[in-house]
Amino acid sequence: MLSDNGSMRTRATESSSENLEAVLSGSCRISRQWGGLRAEYAWLPPFRGSAVTKPNRVEVVFSEHDHVLLDQEERAHEVRVPAGAMYVVGQQPTTLLRVDAYSDTLEMYPDLALLHDVARNRGVRAFELEPTLGGQRSVAFARDGVVLGVAHVLRRACMNRRTISDVEADGLAHMLAERLVTLQHGEAPHSFAPQRLSRRTIDQLAEFIEAGLTRRLSLNDLAHVADLSPFHFARCFKATTGLAPHQYVLARRIELAKRLIMTTSQSVVKVAWSVGFENISHFRRQFAAQVGVVPGVLRRATRQEAEAPCS
Repeated sequence: MLSDNGSMRTRATESSSENLEAVLSGSCRISRQWGGLRAEYAWLPPFRGSAVTKPNRVEVVFSEHDHVLLDQEERAHEVRVPAGAMYVVGQQPTTLLRVDAYSDTLEMYPDLALLHDVARNRGVRAFELEPTLGGQRSVAFARDGVVLGVAHVLRRACMNRRTISDVEADGLAHMLAERLVTLQHGEAPHSFAPQRLSRRTIDQLAEFIEAGLTRRLSLNDLAHVADLSPFHFARCFKATTGLAPHQYVLARRIELAKRLIMTTSQSVVKVAWSVGFENISHFRRQFAAQVGVVPGVLRRATRQEAEAPCS
């Protein structure tokens, strides 16, 4: 048994190292499948060309982009993407035309049968994923706390930094399906969604947290936004997003730190302090756990990529 466990740990470590090496080389795609949910993590360099995306998916973009050019149904869309924003692709795929910076994304492919079941329970007979891109020429993608929380969990799993059991994956799949139906058709009756925060509340919390990443955030602050006691709020938040409040805030702070490491010349110490870490060793450990590499290595890798001559 010890030998088997040791082999499993070795394989997991080797796989994680391979994933990290691929990321640092400038490009990688990692796919994982759990029952009713498939996820694909991508770390890609700037792009210009024509790449057709896959239909019926939800994509979370962890990186920040001021200008992305997409084509849907022969119409070009100029898109602004805040860090952590999401967009939905329906039955008609989109075509990626231009991304001017590195892209850090997670694509989620929910089980369509599960989506239809959830919709029928809401009284919706015919359900299709409504695409974010419609007839508008210019659009800014929005951030959704529930979808972002699920994406953080799945991204760590794709990078072999977190193990997800079948039961947990099933729970995440249901959470994502419930949220997608809610985003399109409104809140479910209370009997269908016990202990869940409303869409309005979770949106307010997501924006409140994003605005407060560089200052102190307390559980009381967050509970006050939701108008709940701290104890009740913590339970509802995790039931809604899949992450405890402190896990969600930590994930968003590490993402901000990663952007600062890659896009500014601030020292690692200053970046750590700016996102609320006083202990630099703790910051490096948390950064490596979420990103897969310590800050200094990521900075060196991205600088090398930026300095490489264009082909």
